[in-house]
Amino acid sequence: MRKTLAQNDILRAIVDDVRAVPDAPATDVTVGTCLAAVSGRFCGLASLVSHIAPGLQRLSPSRETLPASAGALAASLVEPGVSGTDAASLAMAAVNALLAPPTDGTDHPGQEIMVSRCRGRKAAVVGHFPFVEELRRACATLWVLEKRPQPGDVDASKAPEVLPLADVVAVTGTTLVNHTLADILKYCREDAFVVMLGPTTPFAPSLFACGIDVLAGCAVPDPEAALAGIRAGKCFKGLDGVRQTAWARPGLDV
Repeated sequence: MRKTLAQNDILRAIVDDVRAVPDAPATDVTVGTCLAAVSGRFCGLASLVSHIAPGLQRLSPSRETLPASAGALAASLVEPGVSGTDAASLAMAAVNALLAPPTDGTDHPGQEIMVSRCRGRKAAVVGHFPFVEELRRACATLWVLEKRPQPGDVDASKAPEVLPLADVVAVTGTTLVNHTLADILKYCREDAFVVMLGPTTPFAPSLFACGIDVLAGCAVPDPEAALAGIRAGKCFKGLDGVRQTAWARPGLDV
């Protein structure tokens, strides 16, 4: 198994990444049904914890009570009681509003990276991603770890048994806000190829030191279109104004 940091240490390292770049005012804070968005240097998105954890109290932030800067809002990620709530999602959206997405202008959908890396290999995905069936056709073996298993899935409690068997592992960026990433990484083999997927994924260099090989997140080239969709209750799939992109650990191609 690989050596990993505690969850709080991972989050503190991400906040340190944010402090290393210029701050910006949080000019727009938007909370929809599935996503939160913050406008700073960029438009940053994150999935709402309440959307993936039914029964959790939803966030209804008042702009007057939120920090004026995206940096201060991002720093709230490590405040006591924030992790595992929609407030963590809003803080991560602020992180993504400050950390620059890759600038090569190339689309790198996370699902394509996973399919390419998984061909003929054993793979595990944490969460039932929409492209699971495509992955299943490409992999020699595929385990889908899910808290609410669908037919063919494996209960998430089996992660300690399954993850050490996987050559390739996909985790969602929401593991950063629901306090589960550290527990997942500690079961991954040292030589496993690990991809973090989804709009919550921050382009934070510290995550490479935690054992992530590819950060497959998104850029928001048309914030007006994206924010309109979020206000209308859209989730990331089908959201206008966004594109999927990825950043690989230095020395690694995607």
